[in-house]
Amino acid sequence: MSLKKNGITVDCKHCIYTSSDNRGVFDITVPIIDSETGFSGPAKLRCSVSPKGHAVELLEWHDFNRHLTQSIKSLQQRVSAILTFVAERQVCGNRNICPSEVIHIVEENSIS
Repeated sequence: MSLKKNGITVDCKHCIYTSSDNRGVFDITVPIIDSETGFSGPAKLRCSVSPKGHAVELLEWHDFNRHLTQSIKSLQQRVSAILTFVAERQVCGNRNICPSEVIHIVEENSIS
């Protein structure tokens, strides 16, 4: 499963759990592709889950092909929009696509 918005694709089916602080905050690595600039590669995201909702923050994004972007501000806005979408839709924790560690953390920390 991939999510697309404003030319940005988050390739959720290739999400890899990397670490957690055991308080509803965990890091994952997931491929992100920008069709407008060709910028693509693994991104490190920090996800925060609580009964009040989800939040997703971009920590790092590596492009192994070293594409240069014309408008970094536009790219930042589009990446921010899709990460907000992921958080609002509470995609992290989906039993069909997420690593078991992510599912467990989301289930434990989404209960009020």
